[in-house]
Amino acid sequence: MIKKESSYSLYFMMVGAMIIWGLSWTNAKILGTYTDPLILMFWRFLIAGFGFLPILPFIKKSLKLNKENFFFVILNAFFITLYNYFYFKGTQIGLAGAGGVLVTTLNPIFTFLFTLLIYNKTASKKDIIGVLMGLTGGGLIMNIWNFSLNSLLVSGNLYFLLCALSWVFVTLITSKSKTKIHIIPFSFWSFSISAIFTVPFITNLPIMEVFQFDMIFWTNFLMVSIGSMTLATTIYFLGTTKLGSEKASAFIFTVPVSAMGFSIIFLGEKLELFTVIGGIFAITAVYLINRNPEKDTAIE
Repeated sequence: MIKKESSYSLYFMMVGAMIIWGLSWTNAKILGTYTDPLILMFWRFLIAGFGFLPILPFIKKSLKLNKENFFFVILNAFFITLYNYFYFKGTQIGLAGAGGVLVTTLNPIFTFLFTLLIYNKTASKKDIIGVLMGLTGGGLIMNIWNFSLNSLLVSGNLYFLLCALSWVFVTLITSKSKTKIHIIPFSFWSFSISAIFTVPFITNLPIMEVFQFDMIFWTNFLMVSIGSMTLATTIYFLGTTKLGSEKASAFIFTVPVSAMGFSIIFLGEKLELFTVIGGIFAITAVYLINRNPEKDTAIE
């Protein structure tokens, strides 16, 4: 259990982090017009990792990893790497607003389903209704009636689906690592190793071209690296360790609103009716699944 006062502070930080995540979908769409997703990933991980260096002396936590810590970090880095590729590729070819709504509403639904399977929990009628509403909402956002592999690829929706699935594992791994390693070293190593994972795929790419780009690029890039990854993602990791994976993932329901709002303001994207209806269905689903006080405790 965490104290009520500290929980309020954590809730406030989580909401702020989610708003930054909402903006990051617009940032990523703009960045996709400049260069390859793999180049963006490498520099994002590298800068995000370095972003922790000024913090390390203040927390007085060792960066040393034992075998158990290393296992969690490697797994987390692997799924973070996957997530970032799907994220940049999806926003490059698809709509940032729709992607932000689809990924961040399906993620809590998928997290809940995987939690049921892994921890052998039983779903209540309320939970089942919530899952069905969430999946229905996702289908509406994706225009499921036009379903085909080609439409999934062209729209970017396949990458967005893979985004949601890969982030489920990041959430669950982070929740399980809470007793093994402090969140700051965990984040530092996760992002740094993710950068290493990216290296084999960028050897033939012009990775230094980013230093020729303008201030629009760098403003958006610093937002998705320092703002979204170093700051917001670490707050999310912290929330996951304190609140548990189910409750922490519920905060993601604030991202769709900001993601769509920022994409309309900065990208001129249109607010599609089925995106709105699907988003309402999915957000309601997340509320239904997480409104039980018994779900407020972290999973051990």
